[in-house]
Amino acid sequence: MMGFNSKSNKADRLGLSAVNEDTSPSLVNLDRILRSLRVSEQNQNGQHTLPPKPLSLQKRLDRNGVGPDALGMIPPDLLGEIRRTLIRQETAYQCNAAEETFSSVWAHSCRVGRIARHIAKAEGWNEELALLAGLLHDTGKFACGKYRDGDVPEEKYAVRFTERLLSGTVYERWIPMISQAILSAYFEGEPTNDLGRVVYDADSLDKMGHMGIVQFFTKQTLRRRFLDNDTMVRISIELTYAHHAPDTLKTATGRSLARERSLRTRRFYTELLEEWSQMGLGAFTIVEENIAGIVCILVVPCACACGGRIRLESDIRDVVKCSRSVVMTYGCEDCGFENVYYFCLPNIDGLPPKP
Repeated sequence: MMGFNSKSNKADRLGLSAVNEDTSPSLVNLDRILRSLRVSEQNQNGQHTLPPKPLSLQKRLDRNGVGPDALGMIPPDLLGEIRRTLIRQETAYQCNAAEETFSSVWAHSCRVGRIARHIAKAEGWNEELALLAGLLHDTGKFACGKYRDGDVPEEKYAVRFTERLLSGTVYERWIPMISQAILSAYFEGEPTNDLGRVVYDADSLDKMGHMGIVQFFTKQTLRRRFLDNDTMVRISIELTYAHHAPDTLKTATGRSLARERSLRTRRFYTELLEEWSQMGLGAFTIVEENIAGIVCILVVPCACACGGRIRLESDIRDVVKCSRSVVMTYGCEDCGFENVYYFCLPNIDGLPPKP
């Protein structure tokens, strides 16, 4: 017994039961189609031998290097409780849509858990522990239905949820390790154990490459920002993080994966801005700006909407959300229009100390 309330709703039980079931209609249908084609071809050639016995779904997956879903390693009761905790907190935060549940953090946590397991396997560390820590790392994101509630950091809420969710289970012995990993990787800014390094890298990799690009535009839409010139400027944060990721991730596996994804990110956004300009939607240039000794990759408008010249001022300052942030001010020298943007910097060597 895992020590959880067994009165979960039917939808949750059905959703979790699918984790371990070999249910893949597309693969089954594809296999039938291929067998029909083989029989048809054999009949046309005068051959009437029976088609070979199809491989089971598991063998097909193993042949392609794909195993069962990693989430199947976690007992369904615990996995369901983590899922409900994340969805309940985020839904409470999204108070304007009371009839709808929100699960973006649950989806993100599932990806981070799987990526963490992948990294742990490559590094020769405990895969199940990494998976569980990845699932739990963001449980404090919308604690009490609020985003960054008061003076309590979300990481400390995550530790509280970790203790509540794992107490009385076979994973109780891992509470100190997972708590230390979450606090050191995010609240303290530098992972102090291998588990923290794995979760930090998994969280970062989930936001890079093609996956990161999809998430960037999804988040912009959820924040009521759409595909316009203002969004083009905000690409600066994606390019800056991608630029530094190969040097800032904490594991050898993470850094190797980051190098490939960094190139994909830069290539996509460069081509997007070129297409944006070709269509006459706006003209931007990508510049490498050295700000207080830190290289930042910024997307800068070539001109103001009035046709005037753009002035760019940049600095590294403290803001509420994080300790060190890039602050960019775009101003038009002709019409006086001005916009200010800021984004948190990753943990970069050489980052100037707080004043």
